[in-house]
Amino acid sequence: MRRLKLYLITAGLMACLSAFAQEANSLMFHAGLKSPEVTPEGITFRLRAPKARKVQVSASWNNYDPSKAEMQQSKDGIWSVTLPLPSPELYTYTFIADGMSTLDPANVFVQRDGSRYLNAVIIEGSYANLYKESSRPGNLEHVWYQSDENDMLRRLYVYTPYGYDRLNKKVKYPVLYLLHGGGGDEDAWSTLGRTCQILDNLIAEGKAEPMIVVMPNGNPDQYAAQTLGIPVKQDIRKYDSIFNNYTSLVDDIVPFIDKSYNTIASRKGRAVAGLSMGGGQSFFIAFNNINKFSNVGIFSSGLIGASAIGGKPFDAEALVPGMLSQPEKFNKFDVIYLSCGEQDGRIDGMQAFRDTLKAKGYNGVVWEQCPGSHEWMVWRRNLTSFVQLIFKK
Repeated sequence: MRRLKLYLITAGLMACLSAFAQEANSLMFHAGLKSPEVTPEGITFRLRAPKARKVQVSASWNNYDPSKAEMQQSKDGIWSVTLPLPSPELYTYTFIADGMSTLDPANVFVQRDGSRYLNAVIIEGSYANLYKESSRPGNLEHVWYQSDENDMLRRLYVYTPYGYDRLNKKVKYPVLYLLHGGGGDEDAWSTLGRTCQILDNLIAEGKAEPMIVVMPNGNPDQYAAQTLGIPVKQDIRKYDSIFNNYTSLVDDIVPFIDKSYNTIASRKGRAVAGLSMGGGQSFFIAFNNINKFSNVGIFSSGLIGASAIGGKPFDAEALVPGMLSQPEKFNKFDVIYLSCGEQDGRIDGMQAFRDTLKAKGYNGVVWEQCPGSHEWMVWRRNLTSFVQLIFKK
């Protein structure tokens, strides 16, 4: 019996050591391999894949076209390619090995975009310097709250700036409610959007007021991001559209945040903004609740610019009666920030909405366009601009 026990113990130990050795070998397989390597001359990617027959880089600055970045294999089985250095920005990429997408195992900087996982790299300079970590970082909290609208316990993210003290009730902060686009969730703005880093850096530079940023999940049937593995709820109320479906933000989230954080609990202390689907949601939330919000940001809205991409023509008056026929009732905002990428098909509709608001005498209308399509490169810049305009004392 003792021999049997000793054998079992020895066998178990050997199995553990074998598993550890396999893991260690797997880690060592990529040890010492630097990828990507950024120099003034270019950006070099490397992958050790001795049995692969073809490897490419699918990079965002090449519109994820792998044919523009063919890698070459050396005798030691390492594939590599050096590409011209793109302009300063945060970019994402994957490798395509024999037709299959794979992450760069030498790069731990990974982002999730919906159901896709992508490596990331920051090319420093200009706007991209705001995407790096600050020496005065705020905090990011993952918070569960009760949503009575559909009787759900849901999750949102809350950014609090450097120096925020929950116990110091004398210092109050304004709140930006920041909404993601279609396919996204509460994680999108803090990861892909670099919200925390942008706010940390701008606040440290004195370019933005210290503020709380609430990043909720704008999908009414989701309890939280799909990565938690929680099935969506089937029996939720019916909504007019994917844009006019977020009354929960006003009914559930705003009261919860005002109760749980040191906020300026008035319309002057609130702003709402979002990208694409979240931009459409922001339109309904802001213009249907002018007594609760003093600033609104609409980035690349699929509601407003829908006609250019095969959707219904945008009719602000039909969606919010009185908005154009009685503008004096709605013209209460400090900032109405509208933006779109120059290569985005939604830009014509967004510009037309801007012109309509100005023709109706709306104050605080700010327009911004920048190079890019329907992508995070544009929306990070939109956020950067918007937060510098709001809550000015």
